Amino acid sequence: MSQQSVYWRLALYGRRYLWPTFSLALFFNFIYGASTGLVPLVIKYLFDEVLPSQDRLRLYSAPVAIVIVISIRAAAQYLGNYLTERVGQEMTADLRNTLAAKILDLPQSYIDKNPSSVLVSRVLSDVNLVKGGIVDGFVSVIKDAITLIALVSVAFYQDWLLSLIAFVLFPFAIYPVIKSSKKVRRTSKQGQSSLARLATYLQESIVGSRVVKIFGMQAYELRRFESENQSVRESALKTTRAKLANQPLMELLGAVGFSAVLLYGGESVIAGARTTGSLFAFLTSLYLCYAPFKSIAKSNTSWQQGASAAEDLYAILDVPPDPAEAPAPQSVRSFSDALISKGVCFGYGDEVVINQLNLEIPKGRTVALVGSSGGGKSTIIDLFCRLYEPTAGAITLDGIDLRDLSLEGLRKQISVVDQNTFLFNDTVANNIAYGHTESSPERIEAAARAANAHDFIVQLPDGYNTLIGENGTMLSGGQRQRVAIARALIKNAPILFLDEATSALDSASEKVVQEALDRLMANRTTLVVAHRLSTVVNADCICVIAGGQVVESGTHAALLGHGGVYSRLFSTQFANA
Repeated sequence: MSQQSVYWRLALYGRRYLWPTFSLALFFNFIYGASTGLVPLVIKYLFDEVLPSQDRLRLYSAPVAIVIVISIRAAAQYLGNYLTERVGQEMTADLRNTLAAKILDLPQSYIDKNPSSVLVSRVLSDVNLVKGGIVDGFVSVIKDAITLIALVSVAFYQDWLLSLIAFVLFPFAIYPVIKSSKKVRRTSKQGQSSLARLATYLQESIVGSRVVKIFGMQAYELRRFESENQSVRESALKTTRAKLANQPLMELLGAVGFSAVLLYGGESVIAGARTTGSLFAFLTSLYLCYAPFKSIAKSNTSWQQGASAAEDLYAILDVPPDPAEAPAPQSVRSFSDALISKGVCFGYGDEVVINQLNLEIPKGRTVALVGSSGGGKSTIIDLFCRLYEPTAGAITLDGIDLRDLSLEGLRKQISVVDQNTFLFNDTVANNIAYGHTESSPERIEAAARAANAHDFIVQLPDGYNTLIGENGTMLSGGQRQRVAIARALIKNAPILFLDEATSALDSASEKVVQEALDRLMANRTTLVVAHRLSTVVNADCICVIAGGQVVESGTHAALLGHGGVYSRLFSTQFANA
């Protein structure tokens, strides 16, 4: 993305803040910047008019005028800075909301490929860089530019010859500023990427702390963190060097210009061609010019950092939706016939996972998918949920292609319980009622009882109001599964997907969870992915998946009698048992 494109898009995004807040901020900053030009004129007036006249009335009225002017400047500075910060914070909050909404709708393939900590870093860290670089930097450049224009105008008004002597060297500072800007943008992008990776390492170490400790890998994780932290430090120092490179040059140019004016102006004062007040006023103008000029250069570097961060943000915002919603999606009122896959193909990159899948799940029936690991069983569920889009073939619900249905309407028809149950760091009640926050306490308790979860929930410190930690770490595996089952019961969707829902449980927990699952499956259309074949012997149809396609299907008895793949799988598990 080009630099101009980033600025243009940010300008379009910021239009909503232009009136009245941002306009008022620019107005007060204009007053503050323009009033700076009065300072040299006041000094000249004091030295050339008031003091030589020995007029006490004019002398005593001068401080009053100075206090009034300074008060106006102070008020303008306060209001300008406050309104600028308000615009910046409002834009930051809105940009974070926009990013969060986009992240929640990002394609599953994108989320799978990008660490969550990187996305979090973009929302929390990069947005602040955009705010500091673009909003604050833009206003700072405007304010300093107005101040500089006012001072230079006053300087030329006072003495055009001295002004030429003073400012003849200023153009030589422009090229280094432009050159350092490109370097700041490049090193800033490197630093942001390193910081995101650093957050990834730290998050993994915290979330996987049990694994890290059990395998004694604290030193290894620390080395990874320190190595990336070193990269962050080096990138930050490179950025700092690029930002500071121009300051000595500006100081030198300023000193040369100031000295030249002092020598030439001093000679003219001695010769009587200029007054002391006019020279002192001009030197004051010149001195005041250097601060906004250096500030503009500093704001430019912040601007480059903000632009670099904005590129990363737009890289997320520009990710196309996948799957895409149909232009005129059909609503889904009910499920009445069957969920069918016809010749479906799908792969992750060049790896083919699903190959010519033909599968039918009639309403009210239980279909089980079995087979060796890596055969694509869980991917089939993801395709039915439209987390991924088939590369060929079609999946239909009651004869309508899923791509023609409303995504929201389709997913209202589906509940999922899998082995890696995800729970939120919230109360038990809120996790059960997730997606149905209007559910009454009585309904939540009824769902928990049906899921065999009520008894252990009431034993928790705060019962249903107990916070269960990140991903439910305060609960056991069987307890998490039962909360997930209760959540599915609350949703009461007609289609149910069970993905290895009991595979990670011990025998005692599996029995309790299986009882809850039997209640959940009652009167529902169910697709079960199972590794333990003993859990699917009563399914209406068992489909053996191999190489991403159905190689056998039928009832348990029929498949055993056939003596094929299923029979060998069952015999192996039975022998191992």
